[in-house]
Amino acid sequence: MANFTALAAARFALLRGVGWDCEALGLFGAPQVHVFVGDDVHTSVLSALRYLGFGTERLIRVDTDMQGRMLAEDLAQRCKACDGAKLIIVQAGQINIGAFDPFVQIAEIAEQTGAWLHVDGAFGLWARADPRIRAMTNGMKRGRLLGC
Repeated sequence: MANFTALAAARFALLRGVGWDCEALGLFGAPQVHVFVGDDVHTSVLSALRYLGFGTERLIRVDTDMQGRMLAEDLAQRCKACDGAKLIIVQAGQINIGAFDPFVQIAEIAEQTGAWLHVDGAFGLWARADPRIRAMTNGMKRGRLLGC
C-alpha cells in the first residue's frame, strides 16, 4: 500500500504539472506519464502501477546489471527519448540479492529531465540506519516520495 499511495501522489502531481486535473477530469484522455522501471522491478510495484491505471505494456523497462541494479546510462537514454511527464521508480534492495539502484546517478538524471523519482524501499530502506551503507544511499533523499 505504501507504493500504491506514493505512486498515486506522483501520478496526481505529474498530471497537475502538465495542466491536467485528474480529480476533476479522471484519467480518460489524460496526457501520458512515462514510467521507467528496472527490468528487475518487484511485482508489488507492478501491481500498484496496474491499479493506478498504468498498463504494464506501457512501462519503459530499463536494463539492469547482473545484480538487478538499473543501468543509469540506459535510463538517461530512454528519458531523453521521451517528452512529457516522467516517473522513475528505483529500488532500495533488489528482492533476491539486496542490491540498490545507483541513486546518486539516477537522481541527477531525474533532476535533469524533470522526472519524479520514487524509491521502493520495502526491502532495503532500513539499511540507511547503518552508517557504513548510508553514504551509498544519499541519492535517495533527493526522491520526492518513498514507498516502503
